[in-house]
Amino acid sequence: MRVKPEKYPFAGIKSGRLTFGGADVAAMAKKFGTPLYLFDEDGFRSRCKSFKTAFEREYGDVLVLFASKSLTTLAALAIASDEGLGLDVASMGELAGAERVGADMSKVVLHGSFKKEEELERAMKAGVGRIVLDSALEADAADRAARRRGVKAKVMLRVTPGIEAHVHEMVQVGKLDSKFGVPLEGGAAKELIGHIIKKRNLDFTGIHYHIGSQILETEPFRAAVARAAEFMSELKSEYGLTLRDLNIGGGYPVRYDSAQAMVSEAKFAAAVCGALKKELRERKLDAPRLMLEPGRGIAGPSGMTVYTIGPVKTIPGVRNYINVDGGLSDNPRPALYGSVYEAVVAERPLDRKGVKKYRVSGRHCETDTLISEIELPDPKPGETLAVFSTGAYNHSMSGNYNKFPRPATVLLRGGKPEVAVRRETEEDLYACDTPPARLMKKCGKKKR
Repeated sequence: MRVKPEKYPFAGIKSGRLTFGGADVAAMAKKFGTPLYLFDEDGFRSRCKSFKTAFEREYGDVLVLFASKSLTTLAALAIASDEGLGLDVASMGELAGAERVGADMSKVVLHGSFKKEEELERAMKAGVGRIVLDSALEADAADRAARRRGVKAKVMLRVTPGIEAHVHEMVQVGKLDSKFGVPLEGGAAKELIGHIIKKRNLDFTGIHYHIGSQILETEPFRAAVARAAEFMSELKSEYGLTLRDLNIGGGYPVRYDSAQAMVSEAKFAAAVCGALKKELRERKLDAPRLMLEPGRGIAGPSGMTVYTIGPVKTIPGVRNYINVDGGLSDNPRPALYGSVYEAVVAERPLDRKGVKKYRVSGRHCETDTLISEIELPDPKPGETLAVFSTGAYNHSMSGNYNKFPRPATVLLRGGKPEVAVRRETEEDLYACDTPPARLMKKCGKKKR
């Protein structure tokens, strides 16, 4: 199937060559080297605005939080904060990033399935707006930490609503069988909330859930808000509680396939908010502040990864291979989740001459398949392969397998490039190694 660059929002064609964020992609590869992450600042800002506008129009009292795990660069966190979004953080490292960019800490939410007591206290010291608890162990630890700090910490509880979205098993996190959250089914969540509200140093504000990632239909989201409203009604009846916050997590999809049918942010917001308002009205519940955590939906389309094509291999009657100068270490998602991507030759993205099917492979000492099968027009060594929609979970999940340095990230603003993350060096790769001196003695053959 032909890849259609025009389906990707921040890509374009100029003089027959691929552009992204207004810049010539092959020229960026030549100037900054490959592998290379390109990050469109204007596109990222437009995605932030789109979510914020859509949900505020449909519901009013909304806090959109950028899921920083999707793209944890200081540039991304600074831009999201500048656009008025809060930040969802899930580690002390992500929290440190929020602090470094001067984010409004009252709009920062701390997540994680196991937050140590000293980390909870660190978050309270930083002034985070909400801490999302995941267990009774955390609730007790948070109460002790708040007592030491002399504060009443605002906390929420992550629950699992039992909604199964039709996505890869590894990103189905709202179903009953999940390490995350406390199940609504069986009364465990209700019981734990009863425990939390008795804590003198905790201020319970609401519930959080996240049903999964890259969910292409609105029905699972509507089902989840209906279940949440039902649970809110149960809490009101049982404890006289009126929840102030409802955090519906993330999961909004992005395009990875030219033929994929997509739901706009406006239609997505209308479906989710419409279902929630209907449930609240029918159950006579006060409307809580609505919180949501798009990460992929904002960062995904705003990024592109660029590689140099190396050897092209043909096994007659079996398969054609393209080898590129990156792979598993800069994008582990195909190996982890079977994630699918599309790509074009940046110098001639619309060329259809000599089109064949190829498998795109990375250069790591593994099978390292980046794209299982794609149609490309007679790719040549030295040309540039541009992979779409890599803004989310590529940089963040990158590593140093085989001791490959991580790529640079180049920020594009109005087509003009700025390095936002420098390329790692060989020195960086061993910067944390501290081998005993006795192991590092020079050795060689003794002269006889």
